[in-house]
Amino acid sequence: MMIVPPLWREARRHPWLLGGSVVLLLLVFASHLLQALSLAWAFAAFVRADVAGALAGIGAIVAIGATRVLLTLAQGDVAARLGARVREDLRDAAVRAVLVPSRLHDAALRDGSTQLTIGDGIDGTDAYVSKYIPAVVQLAVGSVIAVALVGMLSPLAALCVSLGILLAVLGPLLWKRMLARRGFAHWDSYEALSGDLLESLRGMSTLRALGDVPATRSRLDARSEALRLATERVMRSSLAETAITDLAVQAGVVVAAGLAVVSVMTGQPPAVEVYALLLLSSEAFRPVRELSRHWHAGFLGLTAVPGLVALGAFRRADVEPSPVAAHPAAPAGEVLRITGLSYRYPGAAADVLRGVDLRAERGEVHAIAGPSGAGKSTLFDVVLGFLPASSGTVELDGRPLRASDVAVVSQRPVLFAGTIRENVDLFGAGQDALERACAAAGVLDEIRAIPEGFDAMVAEAGTSLSGGQRQRLALARALLARRPVLLVDEPTSALDDRSALTVAETLERVAAERIVLMISHRPEALARVADVRVLRDGMLVRETS
Repeated sequence: MMIVPPLWREARRHPWLLGGSVVLLLLVFASHLLQALSLAWAFAAFVRADVAGALAGIGAIVAIGATRVLLTLAQGDVAARLGARVREDLRDAAVRAVLVPSRLHDAALRDGSTQLTIGDGIDGTDAYVSKYIPAVVQLAVGSVIAVALVGMLSPLAALCVSLGILLAVLGPLLWKRMLARRGFAHWDSYEALSGDLLESLRGMSTLRALGDVPATRSRLDARSEALRLATERVMRSSLAETAITDLAVQAGVVVAAGLAVVSVMTGQPPAVEVYALLLLSSEAFRPVRELSRHWHAGFLGLTAVPGLVALGAFRRADVEPSPVAAHPAAPAGEVLRITGLSYRYPGAAADVLRGVDLRAERGEVHAIAGPSGAGKSTLFDVVLGFLPASSGTVELDGRPLRASDVAVVSQRPVLFAGTIRENVDLFGAGQDALERACAAAGVLDEIRAIPEGFDAMVAEAGTSLSGGQRQRLALARALLARRPVLLVDEPTSALDDRSALTVAETLERVAAERIVLMISHRPEALARVADVRVLRDGMLVRETS
């Protein structure tokens, strides 16, 4: 039995689901005990040639079996919902912990490892939370009840069964500890291979240009071999643990059966007690067998726990902001002021931003232009807090700008596998607000033209949509956020002239409610903007016509 406190704490955050899963599982186990007693009664009645008694026992067995099916289905449903809620909590906390400036710009963090932990690692916790935790409670409660029933028939048999259960639980504990250590090594190998593979795929063209493909192939082969060896070590340890558990279970059942045989030979107890002793002794070990089975099912999630701890997935504030908090949470801003802002990349000879000053007011679109590499995206990163300014301030209405004040539409917006509704309405705004935002972004007619409408599926990374559709969906999502400041990076770069005009008009309307700051190279996008600044040599100057 392996207790992982962080996962138990996560399960206790949903007491109704956890309690319901445990109670239903105990009722399922109680049905096994009742069925064993009914079976003992039916056997005894058959031996006595009591037809009515045998039929009554068989009827009870059938009724109990049917009830157990319903209880099992209900328990599985509640357990699945518990696992899903814990996965959602962990994934939300992990993503929040990862999407901070210090991590986003930490070159030591590998995207592949992080992706694996947030993906497979969190998914792997489901079996531990939904199955293993209730099984531990079943062992602690159910086995005691079963041993107590055996003790009513034969105290000596109850003692033997108790020793067998203790051996089955405590005997493999040392093996489990060793298995956990080897399991962490297995996860490390899995994580390293995932990181290398993702980075190699992303940089394949560069690797080919540099002639490094053979070396990369050798490195991936070495990682794969390390993963194979780690997997074999885990399997060998697991087999040994299973052997210990099975030995203890079988020994306990055999000893109880032997005592029952001795009782029969002495002719003292009635037949029903002998049968009940045999059947209940076997049922007493059911929680042990189920615990062992669920342990192996939840092992992958257990080995991912150190990675989740490192990501900060288990850290919670006393009062957490909801990811779908009411959308008008941020007040309307009037003035965004950037004063004396400078930034130099580590190791660079000069500042990429030098004393940037900007006053952007609500009511009109403000644009920043400039050649590639001038520092426009860097300026946005500093405003967002992704990069720490060397000097200067960024203030909204006289106070420091907060991340919660800003909505962003990036040049390459992030979409995930799910429906259009799930990608856009992250804030629980509702159907009316969703349609208004999509209409404002110029994408509502295209959504309505799709048979499934807002319930149409979007492929991973939005690859099922055109570049223009992705940008307009991202703009609609930003509008639903209702933040006082909207940063827009090249909003028309992937659009045709008509769609670009629609987005430009949308930004003009949006500027009546919030501060809009845009990066753009496209002349037709800049033509409608009265306030255009140009970033040259790290400094921001007003464009003159």
